[in-house]
Amino acid sequence: MSEQLELLTESPSHWTTVSYVTPEIQKKEIKPFVVLALKELEGNPDSRTSSLMNADKFSAVRAVVRHFARLRSANKEPWKQEDVSMFLEGLKFSPECTAEFTNLLCTEEIYENVPKHLRVKPGLLSLQWRIDMSLCQSNAQAESPTPQRLKELFHNFTYVILTLQLTDGTTTTYRLSIQKFHEIRYTVASALKNLIVMEKRKCMRKE
Repeated sequence: MSEQLELLTESPSHWTTVSYVTPEIQKKEIKPFVVLALKELEGNPDSRTSSLMNADKFSAVRAVVRHFARLRSANKEPWKQEDVSMFLEGLKFSPECTAEFTNLLCTEEIYENVPKHLRVKPGLLSLQWRIDMSLCQSNAQAESPTPQRLKELFHNFTYVILTLQLTDGTTTTYRLSIQKFHEIRYTVASALKNLIVMEKRKCMRKE
């Protein structure tokens, strides 16, 4: 499975309801629905949307458009037609609708006006860390400190260097004090604990 297809299919249960409707959608309905969905995303909804006779069909197409628009910023390259077609076929679109929809979703211009808050931020690909004691050692050599003073120098002038490689290809480096490093550890641990608690609640479970 390619990286693009893996990105598109990361939450298969999300598409159960959509796949019930897609076999009924006709090729001639795809482009108008895509246009209406894009207008909504851009913050300029068309008044015709509220009076659509085929609201379920439009909702299915809109869900796909939002999915592709949201993930476009997480994808390093333009969508590949074979990956898009395979994803749409998995949602049970007809061959005619799949071909029409694929051509539209692979057109880069349709994503130009998507608001930034709807875009996916780059994910974390890898994290490396190391301890930097160069400043601590430099001060220690200059002062010839007592054992107690050496502990203070170690605490105040030892840093953790974090190097993060992101999914968009960029690399970011942070230089943190020991105290700040432990604050981040605590914040991340607390966030993970809260996520686990939320996942156990009935209201957060998908039926």
